[in-house]
Amino acid sequence: MKMLYVVNTKQDADAYRVYVRVHMDGRVTGVNRAVSLVAGLLITAGGALAAVQQGPRLLYIASIIMGLLVLFGRPLGLWRMQKRLVKSAQDIPTAFDYRFGENAFDVSYPDQSMSYSYGDVDRIVETQDYYFVYTDVRMAHILPKKDFAQGDANSFGKFISEKSGVPVTFHKAK
Repeated sequence: MKMLYVVNTKQDADAYRVYVRVHMDGRVTGVNRAVSLVAGLLITAGGALAAVQQGPRLLYIASIIMGLLVLFGRPLGLWRMQKRLVKSAQDIPTAFDYRFGENAFDVSYPDQSMSYSYGDVDRIVETQDYYFVYTDVRMAHILPKKDFAQGDANSFGKFISEKSGVPVTFHKAK
């Protein structure tokens, strides 16, 4: 099988940092945004109302601050995701070899290799420095553009999109 693209990479902390940001943004939905908005407004309003009626006490000030954090922070349920993803990434091997052919792509890393059909691709995200090829809702293959050993990284998005039938979305994460 002729290899059209080859990526030899060693994942680093920056790759996982960008992956976490892209992954978390992909998990944010209208529902969890709405729940966070309503919860933040209720907590903030409750704390403010109590502070006005009973005077400024530490508990009421803390609830106002907590409500504002919920209101302007990440949606509920996603706060600890970044920490969990980075922690779980420490158990993942760091050296990967990707080979993209006409009908499938192979991934090799220490003591294991896997093959994926382009039909297995669920989502493709491009950033300034990376491609993230999702074959599962919870996992993406991280392809740093600087690590393309064969094939042009700039044309890879079009290639993988045509093969998989999945559009490439651009994410502004750096």
